[in-house]
Amino acid sequence: MITPNPKCPREDCKFTIFDITRICMYFQPIYDKNGVNTNPDANTTTFKVNCLSCGRMWVGKSRMDETTYEEVK
Repeated sequence: MITPNPKCPREDCKFTIFDITRICMYFQPIYDKNGVNTNPDANTTTFKVNCLSCGRMWVGKSRMDETTYEEVK
């Protein structure tokens, strides 16, 4: 997990992850002749991240090795 707040000036940032939801579909790996998976896992995982130091919260979404965050105001 990449931190949702990489520019935080605090040195004591600690995060918890909760409310994890994952779409459960099976993506059978299909490999080409070079061993590259041409059918990667396309499930979407959503979760909440809470900073234990400052109390800020984000909703995270991961899919296809890309994670995005949106701060909850």
